[in-house]
Amino acid sequence: MSYSELLLSQFTELFEKRDALDKLNSREILHNYGFSEMHCIHLIGKLEEPNVTKISLKLAMAKSSISRIVKKLLHNGDIESYQVECNKKEIYYKLTPKGQELFDEHLKIHCSGRERDKKFFEEFDDNDSHIISEFLSKYNKYLEVQIEKLK
Repeated sequence: MSYSELLLSQFTELFEKRDALDKLNSREILHNYGFSEMHCIHLIGKLEEPNVTKISLKLAMAKSSISRIVKKLLHNGDIESYQVECNKKEIYYKLTPKGQELFDEHLKIHCSGRERDKKFFEEFDDNDSHIISEFLSKYNKYLEVQIEKLK
């Protein structure tokens, strides 16, 4: 196995384990929601006047995909739509109390995960941390280019 294949395999394993750990740490209320759905809820709770366009740009997803997710979240009672007086054409979204509970739980998972993982990363010396940081920075830039190509 080449090093590139080994790295790809290790990344896959890492993402699967992080996902499993997040699910084990989350309350049952989140178990019926996928990654994209939870991140839509997160953005609706975070953005000012969130709409399909803003959410699709932030998540680098097609508007049609976001529309399907929003439709499901509306149906589940997680969000509700509204319009502003000066622009009746545009539809915006806000969290319902149930959606706010999902948003809060999602934030809690991220915060506890950061604290947990911070302890692990503090075990590395400055030199190793620098090498890891350089690698992750380059990989993130590579992924950004790939995302832009697909837009």
